[in-house]
Amino acid sequence: MFRIFLIIHFFCTRCVLSGAGRNAPQEGIEQYREGNYEEAIEALQKVREKEPTSSVAAFFLGLAYKQTMEYSIAISHLQEAVTLTPRIKEALVEIIDTLYQLDRIHEAKKWIRVAEEERIYPARVLFLKGLILSKENKNMEAIEAFEKAKKLDPTIDQAAEFQIAMSYMKERKLDKAKERLQIVVTRDPLSDLATFARQYQDLVEKRMYLERPLRLTVSIFGGYDTNIVSKPTNDIIAGDITDEKGRVLQTSVRVDYVPTIDGPWLFNASYSIASNVNQKHTHSHDSLAQTFSVSPGYNFGRFAVNFLANYTNVLLRTDPDTSPDPDSNPGYKRYIDDFTYGPSIKFLVTQNNILEIFAGYDKKEYYNQKKTSARTDRFWENNRDAEGPKTYISWIWLFKENSFLNLRYDYTREHADGMYWDNKGHRFTANFSMPLLSEETAKRTGPVTLQVTGGYFRQIFNYEQPYQDVDGSTKSTKRKDKTYTGSVGLAWEFYKNTSFIAQYTNTECDANIPANDYTRNLYTAGFEFRF
Repeated sequence: MFRIFLIIHFFCTRCVLSGAGRNAPQEGIEQYREGNYEEAIEALQKVREKEPTSSVAAFFLGLAYKQTMEYSIAISHLQEAVTLTPRIKEALVEIIDTLYQLDRIHEAKKWIRVAEEERIYPARVLFLKGLILSKENKNMEAIEAFEKAKKLDPTIDQAAEFQIAMSYMKERKLDKAKERLQIVVTRDPLSDLATFARQYQDLVEKRMYLERPLRLTVSIFGGYDTNIVSKPTNDIIAGDITDEKGRVLQTSVRVDYVPTIDGPWLFNASYSIASNVNQKHTHSHDSLAQTFSVSPGYNFGRFAVNFLANYTNVLLRTDPDTSPDPDSNPGYKRYIDDFTYGPSIKFLVTQNNILEIFAGYDKKEYYNQKKTSARTDRFWENNRDAEGPKTYISWIWLFKENSFLNLRYDYTREHADGMYWDNKGHRFTANFSMPLLSEETAKRTGPVTLQVTGGYFRQIFNYEQPYQDVDGSTKSTKRKDKTYTGSVGLAWEFYKNTSFIAQYTNTECDANIPANDYTRNLYTAGFEFRF
């Protein structure tokens, strides 16, 4: 990135060069002035060996090392330049900047206080003070320092405006950041800073879109399902189940509300509705699901605490009779109410690694269930109503721009009213997303993103239940399901905020009870619109 401190550096060196005098180490200074920094270092080192008390030689040797980015060596020579006689007061500004580059912020602030007390180049010192405050994430204080600096010295106005824009970006005041970047461009359209400002303007506009308070996503997908009814793998167990393959139509609408709140408080809420319609078995497997969620929180800097509350209601076209009439034509009936709530903590482990931990509680209530036992009260063996703890730990690695890897482990314990559904579950999932095209190609054709997911769900039921084996005999055992899920998809954003998505998903359930053992392949393609 364009190095702002060069503005300060050239200002200070011109002052010293003009007053170096005939006795100064001219050869080293000339080499430095011509940009031959290695030669300057060699010449100035010889001068320092012969004249260790030359403050001018110390100053320019420090500058030369600084230009070669050997900051830890440069700082010792620059500090000598302000302690030897005659004292090079310009070295104070260079010391502050070098310490800033070394991220030795505490020391830099000490030298800033010295420079302020002695009123040495106040505009330049204020500018560096703003950079340091910005690095400490004290963005509003940094803006105040930059404002004062440009008033004192109009020559650094453009650089100060650029840094003010960066500080507003960090504060998520994107409108103000965009306004300041435009000022940078108009000040000097042909400058390097103007070029950077234009690039950041594009980033700000994208970020403004991503961080808009109200967001709407609409998706429409058509596809083909090879096992709509989860037909068992074994034909003997499957019996007369047929027509398990058919076309599907999946549509959804999602509204997110993520307001920008000044200060550390956080809040987001969402509502979504999703419909699944099948070509076959439409009177038993069509569904309509609605989800409401809210998540207030507080940002502590390196970590944030949220309280998650989620409610999902599912309507299913179902007939509560175990053996419905052939001409049964049920409408949508209330099927599931699912409540999940609890706190979560997100840690910013590094700049590109995020760890999230959730520990909550889940409660599910089922309606219009098919009773398969003689008991008629709410405690029949197949009653799926359940509640219990729900926890997860998730890690996100942002390994590249617009790319991420997410690994997650979930644990659930469902204390069900019906003993046949009392279970605990362990779920492992991985999600991977990465653009396939170069940035240059993506600008011409639209970005194409590869999306890969994989999952393993181990569900262990706690009580024995009767089942029919493949030989026709009736047995009893504790049900254990191992479900493997994998999908691969491509998302092509062929138009602004509009994507074409194609995806293949395979599900394999390996169960010790044959009726629950099945294979399913789902092929879908469709469009996603973001507003």
